[in-house]
Amino acid sequence: MTSHPGALVVVRHGESTLNAARRFTGRMDVDLSDAGVEQAHAAAALLQGCDVLPDVLVSSPMLRARRTAEVIRTDLGLADAPLELSWRLVERDYGCLTGMAKHHARELLGPEGFMSLRRTLHGTPPPAAPETVEPSDCYTEPATELSTAGAGESLHDVIARVGPWWAGTVPVLRRGGTVLVVAHGNSLRALCALIDDLDEREVQELNLPPGHPLVYDIASDGRASPRGGRYLDPTSAHRAAEQIAGEGGT
Repeated sequence: MTSHPGALVVVRHGESTLNAARRFTGRMDVDLSDAGVEQAHAAAALLQGCDVLPDVLVSSPMLRARRTAEVIRTDLGLADAPLELSWRLVERDYGCLTGMAKHHARELLGPEGFMSLRRTLHGTPPPAAPETVEPSDCYTEPATELSTAGAGESLHDVIARVGPWWAGTVPVLRRGGTVLVVAHGNSLRALCALIDDLDEREVQELNLPPGHPLVYDIASDGRASPRGGRYLDPTSAHRAAEQIAGEGGT
């Protein structure tokens, strides 16, 4: 087995149209904003500048993640490289909060309830009324594994569905491959929680800024380092994460 470390590159998709409107997006399949497209190009430039080129590209099948991955793939000159899609990486289901303005949700739930549902491991939003749920064909739903759209998920639920994807990816990384994964704020928080074995406080404080590649080196025994990963542009990434935290978090 090679001693050359593998690398997992984690990228949160660029800003979506509903991110820009400060609304809970969840399972709504919306496109990138103009700023989000620029963030995807900036992510590709960082990867190119640091000579971090993926062997495998994986994305959530949702449009905002898929478009981010496609921009990065094209900018890196990897247009012919396959882009794998995994339903396990779709965004968290926000239930009745889906599409709601975040300031309205805060007023409705109160500050503590809002933070519990948004940031903690086990806070679960109430389900949406069935007639308000818009069907999506962006992914194939394994009926026994992916919750029905609108049911609502806790971050703990998201960790449970991301876990098998991570377990299946580790062997590729142990062989020295570089895997780029593009997904969402919460599915990537779930992934980082698994990689770094985060406790509840650490999960609550983790914010991943859009378009900032976060790299983990993976040794031949499957161990990831450094803990928390390393941003390719740490100054800008930490500044962006602080801004997200000031707005209430990912």
